[in-house]
Amino acid sequence: MNVVLVYPRWNYPTFGQLQEPLGLLHIGAMLEAHGDTVKFFDLAVDAIERVDEALADADLVCISSSTVLFGRACLVLNRIKKTRPGLPVVVGGPHATLMTEDAVMRGFDAAVIGEGEYTAVDLVEAIEKGAPLHEVAGAAAKKGDAVAYGPTRGFEPDLDTFPDPDRTLVDYTKYFSDGNEFVGMMATRGCPYKCLFCKPMLDKMHGPKVRGRSPRRIAEEMSNIAKSLGYKKFLFKDDTMVLGGVKYFVEFERELASAGLTDSRWVCQARVDQISAPLIEQMKKCGLEAIAFGVESGSQKVLDFFRKGIKVEQTIKAFDLCHEHGIGTLAFVMLGAPVETREDLEATVRLVERIRPESLSFSIATPGPGNALHDYAVENDIRNVTSVEDNDYQYNTHPIKLSLVSAKDVSWAAKAILEAVPNTYFKAELEARAKRLAGEP
Repeated sequence: MNVVLVYPRWNYPTFGQLQEPLGLLHIGAMLEAHGDTVKFFDLAVDAIERVDEALADADLVCISSSTVLFGRACLVLNRIKKTRPGLPVVVGGPHATLMTEDAVMRGFDAAVIGEGEYTAVDLVEAIEKGAPLHEVAGAAAKKGDAVAYGPTRGFEPDLDTFPDPDRTLVDYTKYFSDGNEFVGMMATRGCPYKCLFCKPMLDKMHGPKVRGRSPRRIAEEMSNIAKSLGYKKFLFKDDTMVLGGVKYFVEFERELASAGLTDSRWVCQARVDQISAPLIEQMKKCGLEAIAFGVESGSQKVLDFFRKGIKVEQTIKAFDLCHEHGIGTLAFVMLGAPVETREDLEATVRLVERIRPESLSFSIATPGPGNALHDYAVENDIRNVTSVEDNDYQYNTHPIKLSLVSAKDVSWAAKAILEAVPNTYFKAELEARAKRLAGEP
């Protein structure tokens, strides 16, 4: 079967560096292993008109979309249906998982819920047989005028079972020419923590347990990328890569050596309560250059509201360890919690000044569909979101109706933490955003 994959980030701003949509590349590899022919259109770097090129021969189109991009996904859907009304178009990703009925009732022929590799293959087989799509495990589709669900699909316990994502589908030259320094990787799926702004969405997408690929498979994939693309710098996109501890990275070091990749360099994300000197030392032996931490706030009250499960003291210790061992740091800060006061904002500024990150990024606490913060905001009638784009925490300004601080207070904090990190990446973009928070031009 001829399958077209579409990443619908068309005419939508990108904060920082472009990142390839790994989920679709995994789906593409799985379908190719099944014997299907796959074409991929990446609308982050291509015009929407390019999708038209493949419609004549397509048997199925698969689109992956977050809630923020769902309006764009519907534009692609409408374009396809105008040309070929009978061509099946399936949507997967966070929006299809969290708001399944909305996805189906917008006109998609099926929605994939959760992990999509096996479901994509089963949907192809159902289409080939003319079988109802609402009977496919892990999918939903219309049955008459209602949305019907197939059997619940579990999560593959052994991620090594899946093929590596097919990176030949992506024109990486367009990413590298845009200044991208890293090739994206995923070593694990899932997160065991309970942060208010992530859960339970992550559990619905990746399952309640953390699942990991073996160090051997990861090292082999990195080696293949280095040979095919000529790049040896990697960005691990995992919510937290370091749960395996020192033992995991001892094995990773050995596998990198076996794969002939002792000179690779990489960055990752981690929690401040996971970091120790032995772990930092071993990760550095594997090529670690920098870690991005979810600092969020300098106020313990705000951290506890977010259910972050960390202490301010642990943040200080983790950054001190990284500085001591020559590991770069990036601090993610979240402003605009509904319980936040001016004093809490001032505590966050003081913390950033104390931990001295090499780079920093701030976001606005956003009650997006699928997270517990959304439920809190709805219950307390403080959600201030009128469009799907308002759920974008990188660009929105006031998704929560704040009563304890003003927009100018939040803007002040954003400007102050940026002043504390003079060499942060993308500073001009962040400074412009800090001004928008207060309604400044």
